[in-house]
Amino acid sequence: MSKTPLPTNVVTKAFTWATQELGLDVTQVSEILGISTQTLAKNTLNGFENSAPAYRKQLSFIRMYYLLSAMSKGNTEQIHSWFYSYNMAFGSTPSDTCSQYDGLERISDYLRSLKQSDAEEQFSPILSKHKQGDGSALQKTTMH
Repeated sequence: MSKTPLPTNVVTKAFTWATQELGLDVTQVSEILGISTQTLAKNTLNGFENSAPAYRKQLSFIRMYYLLSAMSKGNTEQIHSWFYSYNMAFGSTPSDTCSQYDGLERISDYLRSLKQSDAEEQFSPILSKHKQGDGSALQKTTMH
């Protein structure tokens, strides 16, 4: 059974929204897709052909963002904190890892493994719960 590709303009809109949510600029987005800023601008409205590498990278980025959003329960501050903080699993920040050849897949695999291993509690919230006396307080920590 063959899967029908998603409409290219829908993928581009979802990708654009996710990159804006993460505060990425045009140069960073073009680096993630492995294209020039001119090519990005030219394809912003209609999207890329579904056989293009940029289309597949957009889908990978959307998957990664969805995992981040689900694991952080949509908390934008937590998503930003994790995305822009150094992570030993990648040897860089996830934002920098996205631009590497297989970076988006590595990040998504990492997030899926956290989710499947119930390590989600370590990630989400990135603000870990620490018991103090009778109540609990939130202390900001970054997972590495």
